[in-house]
Amino acid sequence: MKKLLLSLFMVVVALGMTNATEKTVLTNSSASTWTGDAEGYSTTIDGMTISYTKGGSPAVAPSADHIRVYKGATLTVKSANGEAITSIVINCTEKKYCADIIVGGETLTANTTDNTITWTGNVSEFVAKSDIAQIRIKSIVISYGKPAAVATPAFSPNGGTYYEAQNVIISCSTADATIHYTIDGTEPTTASTVYTAPIKVETTTTIKAIASKGNDLSDVASATYNMAVSVDNIAKFYELGKDAAVEFVNPVNVLYQNGIYLFVQDATGALQIYGAVGQTYKNGDVIPAGFQGVVGEFAGALQLGSPVQASFKAGTTGATIAPTIVTAAQVTNDMANRLIKIGNVSVASDGKSITDASGSLNIYSRFTDVTIPQDEKKYDITAIVNLRNGDIQLFPTNFTESQNVGIADTESDNAIATVFAGDKAIKIDAAESAQVLVVNTVGQVVASKTIAAGANTVEVPAGLYLVKVNNAVTKVIIK
Repeated sequence: MKKLLLSLFMVVVALGMTNATEKTVLTNSSASTWTGDAEGYSTTIDGMTISYTKGGSPAVAPSADHIRVYKGATLTVKSANGEAITSIVINCTEKKYCADIIVGGETLTANTTDNTITWTGNVSEFVAKSDIAQIRIKSIVISYGKPAAVATPAFSPNGGTYYEAQNVIISCSTADATIHYTIDGTEPTTASTVYTAPIKVETTTTIKAIASKGNDLSDVASATYNMAVSVDNIAKFYELGKDAAVEFVNPVNVLYQNGIYLFVQDATGALQIYGAVGQTYKNGDVIPAGFQGVVGEFAGALQLGSPVQASFKAGTTGATIAPTIVTAAQVTNDMANRLIKIGNVSVASDGKSITDASGSLNIYSRFTDVTIPQDEKKYDITAIVNLRNGDIQLFPTNFTESQNVGIADTESDNAIATVFAGDKAIKIDAAESAQVLVVNTVGQVVASKTIAAGANTVEVPAGLYLVKVNNAVTKVIIK
C-alpha cells in the first residue's frame, strides 16, 4: 500500500517497498505546478493527477495555500500508473470551508471537528462533486496500491441530477467479470440480477452493483440518479423536499430580476430563483414552461436553485405587475417573494429598517444597484418580501421621495355616487361618470381613475380610506 499527501506547498510520498519500508519525499510548491485556465486546473505528481473545474465560480485558479472547489465543480484524482486508489482524505483549511461532497451519486459527510472529508473504496479514478458554495482544500492524502482482483463496477453516466430519462451502463475493467446489481436499495450479491443491458432510469433511483470472477468479488459501487419531478404551479413546488430536481410545466410571470436574483409568481404563489438563468427579464414578462432547477434552501426558505440555463427561454411581454400597496403592519409571511409598496416611510440612519405610521420592518440591501436613502425625508419603498429563518425583511428595489396627498374642496354629501365598503374592496355606485381618488391614512394614493356610471369596484387591503368622487369625500373602513 502506498500513501501520497498532496499539498500546494508540500507533497509527501510514502512509497511502499517490497521490504515494507517507506520513503518520504518532501517538495516545495514549485514542484506542484498547476496548469490550466478559467475553466479548471490540474497537476501531476508522482503518477497522481489532480484536477478540478470551476463550477459556480466565474473563474478559477490555485490560491497561495489551497485550491477552491466551488458549487458544481468536479475534483478528480487519478493514478496514471494503473494503481487502485483505496482511500482519499481531504484536509480543508477551516470548518466553514469543509462540507459534504458527492462521490458516485452518494454523499460523503464532512467531519467538521478535524475539517476532513474521507472516502474509501477501490478505483483507478476518484471523482467528487461539490454541492455547496465552496470547499477549500489545503491537502489530499491518497492511499493506493495494486488494483483489486476484481475492479469495482463503474456507471455511465455517473449518478447525479437529470431532467430526462437516462440509460445507465455498468461496466467493469476486469475481463470476463460478471456484474450483479440492485435498484431497491439492498446490497448486491452474486444472487442479484445479472447486468446484461443498459438500465433505463426514469424516476429517482439508486443502483448498487458488484462484479465477480471466480471466487473473487469487487467492492460495491453505488450511484443515485435524482430525476426531475414535474410541477404545474408554484404551490406544488413548495411541497417538494430540498434537493429535488424540478421542471415547471407551467409559465410564470416575472416580478423582478437583478443579477442572479429572479422573482416570479403565478396564481398560486411567488418564488425566488437563485442563480444565472442566461436571460434578461423585466416586470410582466412571461417565462415559458419547461424551466428547470433544484429545490434549494437558504435561511429556512425554499428557492429554485442551480437553474439549468438552457431551459430558460426568452420571455414574452405580458401585463406590467404593479406592487401590492400595503402598510408595514400589513406585511405577512404569506407575501414572501411578492412585490409590495409601502408609502411615506422613514429610513433608519443605519439603513437597516423602515418605519411608517403602522410600524417598522427590517430591510436588507440585497441588490447592489439600489441605494438606501440616508436622510430624514419620507419615501415610498418598493420591495420584495423575504423571509429569513421565518422573520420578515424587505429587499428594496426602489425608493422614491413621498408626495403626500391631501383631499381638499370636500363636501359632506355625495350626490352623484354611493360609496360603501365591500369584501376587500371599495364599492362605488355612480349616477354618472366621475373622477375617483382613493387615499390611505398615510397620504398615499391607492387609486386615481375615471369611473363609469353604474357599479364600480376598487380593490384594497384592510384599512381606512378617504374616497373622493369629484368633489365629495367619503370615509370608508375595510375590515
